Amino acid sequence: MESGAEVTAVEIARLAGVGRAAVSNWRRRFADFPQPTGGTAASPAFRLSDVEAWLIAHDRLPEPTGADRLWRALRHGSADPDGDLPVLARVLLSSWRTPAEARRHAAVLAVADEMGVGTALAAVADRYAEVRARRGVVATSAQVAALMCELAQVAGQTVLDPACRSGVLLAAAVAHGAAVVAGQDPDADHVTIAQARLHGAAVPAEVRAGGLGADAYPELRADVVLCDPPGGGRWGHDELGEDPRWAYGVPPRGEGELAWVQHALARLRPGGTAVLLLPPGVAQRPAGRRIRRELLRQGALRALITLPAGVTPPHNTRLQLWLLRRPDTAHRAREVLLVEAAGLWDETRAAVLAAVRAYEAGQALPEELAGRAVVREAVELSDEDVDLTPARHIPAEQALVTADLIVRRRDELVDLLRRLPVTVPPVTPGGGEPPAAQITVGDLVKKGLVALNTDPATVVRPGDVLVPSIGPRVKVRVAGPADDGRPLGAQMFLLRTRAGYVDPWCFAGFLVAQANLRRMTSPGSVPRVDVRKAHLPRLPLTTQLAYAGHFRRLREFEDALWLAATAGEEVARMVGEGLVAGTLGSG
Repeated sequence: MESGAEVTAVEIARLAGVGRAAVSNWRRRFADFPQPTGGTAASPAFRLSDVEAWLIAHDRLPEPTGADRLWRALRHGSADPDGDLPVLARVLLSSWRTPAEARRHAAVLAVADEMGVGTALAAVADRYAEVRARRGVVATSAQVAALMCELAQVAGQTVLDPACRSGVLLAAAVAHGAAVVAGQDPDADHVTIAQARLHGAAVPAEVRAGGLGADAYPELRADVVLCDPPGGGRWGHDELGEDPRWAYGVPPRGEGELAWVQHALARLRPGGTAVLLLPPGVAQRPAGRRIRRELLRQGALRALITLPAGVTPPHNTRLQLWLLRRPDTAHRAREVLLVEAAGLWDETRAAVLAAVRAYEAGQALPEELAGRAVVREAVELSDEDVDLTPARHIPAEQALVTADLIVRRRDELVDLLRRLPVTVPPVTPGGGEPPAAQITVGDLVKKGLVALNTDPATVVRPGDVLVPSIGPRVKVRVAGPADDGRPLGAQMFLLRTRAGYVDPWCFAGFLVAQANLRRMTSPGSVPRVDVRKAHLPRLPLTTQLAYAGHFRRLREFEDALWLAATAGEEVARMVGEGLVAGTLGSG
């Protein structure tokens, strides 16, 4: 055991379930607070045993969850607890341990056995993702991972992720009903964490070490390939230039993403589907135009979708989804769907799915997608530049927006605006004092009044409170009938309140107060959310129900306001484009 294990102020705050400012305040107010034993002046380190003793003496150490006890045991037994997370996962995954391993990890293994190995492994995978995010290494967001699974229709399919990192896409595929999942990654730690994330999956799941240069599945022909490949252009041009996978052309040195595109196609059965998340430059860089032209010529590219910024890391980039199919005699795309998605995520998801479903069925795109989606002949896209950026090709189709559609949309907007005032919530001056008694979400979980779950495969039920675990914008909502039965997905908290004790609408309403958002959200380039830190008032059920009614009306008003704003933007755009295209008169 490492009796001299040290922790930073951030780790002390996590240990005590408070913000970092509270730790700074303790250091100023209490003369007996432990003195730094290392670190720097800007980021001091403290001996863990001294900190725990102080927290216990001052009654500031909350009752730990199983994950809290796991990290505490790991900190005591390791000089680098964050770096040892993959080591811990390997030990937990192993069915046989050496005596030395058993002795070294005795405290951690005892906690894990008490928690259950599956729960402990899930906690390790989540903590690893959190640590990597703080270092700038981020995973595909839960919402984009879910959309990729929906577009590929993974249910009942064999799914491969050839660059799986920590297994987020594979876990999403399992949650969406995949029959078999397989992944590879060249990083041994990633392989271990992905295995931990998939431990106990109800379907066959395997993760191996491998990559472009040392493919772990050379003989596999999957039904579906999902991939968010590593960034950067290097891919092994000199070593792999003669590889038979490059059926569409040898990728230039700086076009590593196009190597992954072709690798994905090579690992599909004929007619199989691939969905890749790629940076926007792949669709337009001059060096890649020969391969893009060949993908079009052979009918492999089905759709290219530009996503809004902020829906998945990096949050300042509008990434693109490429939908591909390995050509066979029955499936050879002669037309390509191009989508320029915008707006909030629910609107984006609905628009993308509607466009893809209509395109795949050979139907005309819905009228409401005019200006956001278009189907183009592949040969038409194969011009000199072969620039596949959707925004470049969609504006010319504005003439397809008919005058009747514009008039209909305008009338719908007028009707919506007419009904909007009645949704504005009434306000009544109160006594000016908020409820005094407070309790944290963490304490509600310990008392069994709220169940907290982060397992991506958890089935959502109406009334569950859903909170994202990663920023930049925290949108808390109460699940409705449309959510019933769907999987939670990655990077989400699900909070299920105990009926008759905690009302979900009251719970969610207080949760989104600005004070709580500040408590829950950590600073940094990738804000992390810990919902357990939120404070809620202690209220009798009758009072909770009164608050719940107000919060429901407030949410209905917010939804109506968002709908009006979205419809207004659409009408303004359609009228402007209609004037330009001559669809509307100027008189």
